[in-house]
Amino acid sequence: MPDKTLRLFAVGDLQLMTREPPADLFTAVTPVLSAADVTFGNCEWPYAEEAGDTHPVEAHINDDFDGGDLFAPGAPESIAMMATAGFDVMSVANNHTMHGGYRAFLRTIALLRESGIAPVGGGDTIVTAREPAIVERKGHRIGFLACTSGFLPGAHAGRRTPGIVPLRRHTYAENNSWHDWGIEPDTRTLVNRDDLAAMIECITRLKAEVDTVVLSCHWGILEHESAIADYQRDAARAFIDAGVDLIVSQGPLPIKGFEVYRGKAILYCMGKFAMISPWSRDETPSGISAPLLDETSRGLGAAITIADGAITGVQIVPVYLGSSGRPNILQPGDPHYDAILGVVAERTAAAGLNGTMDAQGRIKLD
Repeated sequence: MPDKTLRLFAVGDLQLMTREPPADLFTAVTPVLSAADVTFGNCEWPYAEEAGDTHPVEAHINDDFDGGDLFAPGAPESIAMMATAGFDVMSVANNHTMHGGYRAFLRTIALLRESGIAPVGGGDTIVTAREPAIVERKGHRIGFLACTSGFLPGAHAGRRTPGIVPLRRHTYAENNSWHDWGIEPDTRTLVNRDDLAAMIECITRLKAEVDTVVLSCHWGILEHESAIADYQRDAARAFIDAGVDLIVSQGPLPIKGFEVYRGKAILYCMGKFAMISPWSRDETPSGISAPLLDETSRGLGAAITIADGAITGVQIVPVYLGSSGRPNILQPGDPHYDAILGVVAERTAAAGLNGTMDAQGRIKLD
């Protein structure tokens, strides 16, 4: 009998901030990516033939950067390379794809489509931005949605304006007791109710059309090694209650922990998958304080099996970029394999998450 098991492979951020992408960038990982029935990643940069109109808010950041044009779009051929490597679906919902303004953002989406990659998480209006990508393989229908909490003001799509799908959060300070008011308060977060409701509506509608719903969330606390924000935990559970079968996430520099809720895996940050920059990765040109090279030298993939319309397995797969930014998907026994899985386990425990996995990264779903 033919094998009806579908194999999905998901990775984190692909950020190619260069006009000259290295030709061998995906050579080491193409066999794994192309062997999967469906491969997903996060397209975390704009790509276009010319710079276009830098987004007004981001233009001010660009003015303050002394090392050149921080927000110049990457080379269009980078997307063709992603397609050749095996990517089928990519999210554009993140804090970087609007850097080049509306024209470069829309060109990025067009380039993805021209290369045979289905874009999700952005569009020319909020209605089109919230449309899912649906892929059918081996009789399975998988639906993808994407949203982001990390973006500068005005980058979200509107009724008449292009942009990404927002999942905004609100921050407030909380003290433990009345006599501590204003002294060393805890910082807490809440998810925006309107954005949450809109996502739940999209999920519910999509679930009626497909067997499996995969949601990509670009969110979280940028530099802290393990912390998961309150709004992330609350939103993740609400999404699964609405019908999501798997949450894959990106955004923060560090890879983070995972949990299982109602038998569904929530991967809170898979980190970088590929990162090519015109600046040395030993530096921190965007003003962050975390050790950029250390945290962006490793990432995570996820190997997912689907049978009879349900996810039957999720395995965390270590990815090592090193100082070159080129991805390598690791196997047991490879250098860094055990160390990266160890980091995931440590950060899962540090965040108080319930996720458990075996020595090969296979997550216990029940």
